[in-house]
Amino acid sequence: MIVRAPASTANLGPGFDCAAAALDLWNELEVEEGAHAVAVEGEGADELPAGEDHLALRAFALLAPVRRYRFRFVNRIPLERGLGSSAAAVAVGLVAGAAAAGTALGPDELLELGLPLEGHPDNLAAALRGGVCLAWRNGAGPHAARIAADLPLAPVVVLPRERVSTRASRGRLPAQLAHAEAAAQAAQAALLGAAVAAGDARLLAHAFHDRLHEPYRAADAPLLEELRARPVAGQAGVTLSGSGPSVVVWVEAGSDPLTVVTELERRHPEARVLALRVAAKGAHRP
Repeated sequence: MIVRAPASTANLGPGFDCAAAALDLWNELEVEEGAHAVAVEGEGADELPAGEDHLALRAFALLAPVRRYRFRFVNRIPLERGLGSSAAAVAVGLVAGAAAAGTALGPDELLELGLPLEGHPDNLAAALRGGVCLAWRNGAGPHAARIAADLPLAPVVVLPRERVSTRASRGRLPAQLAHAEAAAQAAQAALLGAAVAAGDARLLAHAFHDRLHEPYRAADAPLLEELRARPVAGQAGVTLSGSGPSVVVWVEAGSDPLTVVTELERRHPEARVLALRVAAKGAHRP
């Protein structure tokens, strides 16, 4: 069988640790019965473990024995760039493991199983469900909901060569925030949810202002401030993708994303620039 899982961009500005969108950039896992072996191709081929400590195999092992199968990974999601590569790995492992075990599990059940491995419910929810997701805990959980299949602005991702450790990036966040800052952040997060649910491009552009994490991660993501100071034509907003260093330039309806890509490549020849779409589907067997 083959299982595919999408990349994701988390936080979406003020949606820290709770909002993410799946992106149309896919990792694949091929599983066959037979002598156990692991092959990794594409992104991370020379550094990811080719054994049972591979993150996807650890997820698979929660549901089915890995020793009965051969695994072949084709990775297209760059590592440590803020595009949810670990969430995609966990998602393909969970979906493949459930299929191998003949177990029907819902998205919330898969989310709960995978969260100890992934740690980021927003990324994992988007990788499992597709579209734009919110994740939360209300005493019991975790829970997630897909609130939209798409966004009214198109994502263009700019990937620097540098990497950022999520753990190190989180270490830069303050332990406390002033009450006024917290109130302003709550307003922005509410605006984000309303804009996504309504599919309102103008509200979404207004929502892309964060006070909780982006200001403290700016040193690791110089593109964020550079593109805010000097936006490209057609740019409605820019957000840090996860903990960075990648950023997402959100392109207005009516503007050509490929024109935006051309300008971004001219300005930043050292970076990869990808015009993507929101992936309507999450991890699945095609």
